[in-house]
Amino acid sequence: MKKLALSLAALALAAVPAVSHAQTASATVNASATVQASLTAATTHQLKFGTLAMGASSTLASSGASQASLSGLTTAGLGQVQVGHNSNVNVTATVPTVLTNASTGQTLGFAATCATASSSGGTGTAVASCASFSFTAGTPGTVQSTYVLVGGTVTGNAASGVGTFTGDVDFTFTASN
Repeated sequence: MKKLALSLAALALAAVPAVSHAQTASATVNASATVQASLTAATTHQLKFGTLAMGASSTLASSGASQASLSGLTTAGLGQVQVGHNSNVNVTATVPTVLTNASTGQTLGFAATCATASSSGGTGTAVASCASFSFTAGTPGTVQSTYVLVGGTVTGNAASGVGTFTGDVDFTFTASN
């Protein structure tokens, strides 16, 4: 009987399930989105002072109501860059202080002025300096156009002779919040 009791006890122990420890694992999924500004720039008009008499100076103001008539002229007119954007924009520019005759190396003094307008050839609102300025998106998130108008003064010098004098105003546009 003792053997039977021990056998039954052993059988009972074998039938009891073993205690196990549950294993766990975890993982994380990172959700992200990159929001990109829409930003384009295209030169639509070159800055042209036209034909000047030797030694003469000329000024084209970049702001004011009179500029609508200048922007489309073939002989003289404001420079214009159309900027498509859906955010605020910071602008920097490298502006030459002289225009140079590529044939002779002679120079004419040059000072640029800039303005922004909401339409092509429209009335410009002057900015303090072409070298660095900014403008805002009227409706953030919606692509819109702002026009950067470029004018300035070319200072004549009879000693510079005759010919075509040129210089580049290089703009960099950066989207910002």
